[in-house]
Amino acid sequence: MINARLATLQLRLPALPIPRGEYDSHIIHGTVAYVSGQVCRDDHDVVKGPIGDSMSERTISRAAELCVLRSLSVLHHALGSLDLVEQILFVRGFVFAPSTFSEHSRILDPVSRLFLEIFGDRGRHARSAIGVSSLPSGGLLEIEITAAVTRHS
Repeated sequence: MINARLATLQLRLPALPIPRGEYDSHIIHGTVAYVSGQVCRDDHDVVKGPIGDSMSERTISRAAELCVLRSLSVLHHALGSLDLVEQILFVRGFVFAPSTFSEHSRILDPVSRLFLEIFGDRGRHARSAIGVSSLPSGGLLEIEITAAVTRHS
């Protein structure tokens, strides 16, 4: 069902992101999955920050899409199917921004919209949006997600 929804939205999960440090890409504890931070990276490049007044909504949306799809790739690998995601519970977003920037929540809105488009009501979540002075590889955006999942065998 979720794979069909991704296809309808013309979205494709990337290859499984490999952690670039001494940590796991995810942990499943009981029926809760925690996905490590995923920066807005594709096979070739990173959507660079910091956010600025001249940055287009298209660039912001692309960064959001990359983060969401990388996070879902981790979940898909961990669970075997995204249909086992019962609810996206929480999204924590980090925005590479100058200290004078104050619209961090707006930058995370495309992330939230995409989870809703993919999962419907199961994509509704609580959220934090945090401004930071840098992100890995100079990325504009990084997200972490927490999801309720059906326990897999």
